[in-house]
Amino acid sequence: MAGGKVIIVTGIPGVGKSSVCQKAAELAAREGIKLQVLNYGDVMVEIMKKKGAEIHRDKLRKMDITAQKVIQAEAAHKLAKAVERAEGHVIVDTHMIVRTGSGYLPGLPKHVLDALKPDLLVLVEADPSEIVARRAKDQAAGLRLRDEEAVEELRQELAFSRMVAAACSVLTGAPVAIIKNPTGGLEEAARALLELIRG
Repeated sequence: MAGGKVIIVTGIPGVGKSSVCQKAAELAAREGIKLQVLNYGDVMVEIMKKKGAEIHRDKLRKMDITAQKVIQAEAAHKLAKAVERAEGHVIVDTHMIVRTGSGYLPGLPKHVLDALKPDLLVLVEADPSEIVARRAKDQAAGLRLRDEEAVEELRQELAFSRMVAAACSVLTGAPVAIIKNPTGGLEEAARALLELIRG
């Protein structure tokens, strides 16, 4: 990797993290900044497809926990190679935690952090009531398979994500930043992310 940073951008489903990452990449391209976005979930789906198992990305977390961990490790290895080949900065778009039927699974266990070697950890957040509305909109449009959760559950999920982010920071020495992505604030959130990358 030629002189760039590795930024892991996370957020709970419906917060708009992938949109923030893509918009940041667009803004970077306009300014002549080399920035590539790699999506962890896409890599996991691709690995499953090569194994002959077609699966919707939103159903990955409903797989057997052991199977999820195996695919997660394979994806980390593949992403680490992509990061090494990249020119400029790389964003890895993923989840800090994954809600499964057995509880929360870390999206960034130590072996994944060791493989990716992040320079910065970013949490994208939004108000829980806005997340509920976004999930409902995605579901109605057939874009994603989102679970319906109460606002209070989402508050807990956001809080737990912050705790796990702090643990990841301790393990890696990488700072943690929080970016707000309110409805209508996508470009501002993307600019905030780009400023952190420049930082």
